[in-house]
Amino acid sequence: MNTWNAGQILSAVRTINRMDINYLGPDDSTQDQTLLQFMNVALWNLARLCYNTESSDDIVISADGNVAFTMGNSPITNMYEPLRLLKVDGPSEMEVQRRYSDTAPIGWYCESPNKSIHLRGVTGTVRLKYIRYPRQVTQASDPVDISEAGYKPLIMEISSLIKSVKNFYQEAEAMGAVAKSGYAAITQAAISGKGPSSGGSPPSYDDVKKAQGGV
Repeated sequence: MNTWNAGQILSAVRTINRMDINYLGPDDSTQDQTLLQFMNVALWNLARLCYNTESSDDIVISADGNVAFTMGNSPITNMYEPLRLLKVDGPSEMEVQRRYSDTAPIGWYCESPNKSIHLRGVTGTVRLKYIRYPRQVTQASDPVDISEAGYKPLIMEISSLIKSVKNFYQEAEAMGAVAKSGYAAITQAAISGKGPSSGGSPPSYDDVKKAQGGV
């Protein structure tokens, strides 16, 4: 469990933006609902850097074709990026390589998040590992689905949206720049927390460059 809940994050946001909060609504309740939505927008924007992963239900594959993986026996609806497939019916988990072409004997691909995954040359029981979007916050007591290293960037992302409401675009851009300066800290926390692994693709500083508008 992370240190702060949504209400504590928003308390810091209110302190930083005390001159602008009234533009979000006539009372604290209305303002908080807007701030919570701003927090969701910011969290979803940082999904790749946060690198929150999940494992699907195990599923038995007997032939090539499209496979709809599930989570808790329900369709997966929160996938940001599929990472890897694991065969789980052997003596140990064995990764299925993420490669697919007309000549590849074994592989898989996914056209877009939350869509069926096409498998070739894979049989047996498999499990999907994927990055999910951060969980939505709807009230002050909700946990915030980001590492502590990401609190400052998250606060500044929300602050940038607040400035945009007032059409203070220069201030919004300044807040956004401060947020981006903290992306490396989020990335490093995700890399360090993941630890060594032969599979998946942890976030890298290339992701930070892309997030900052680079290539």
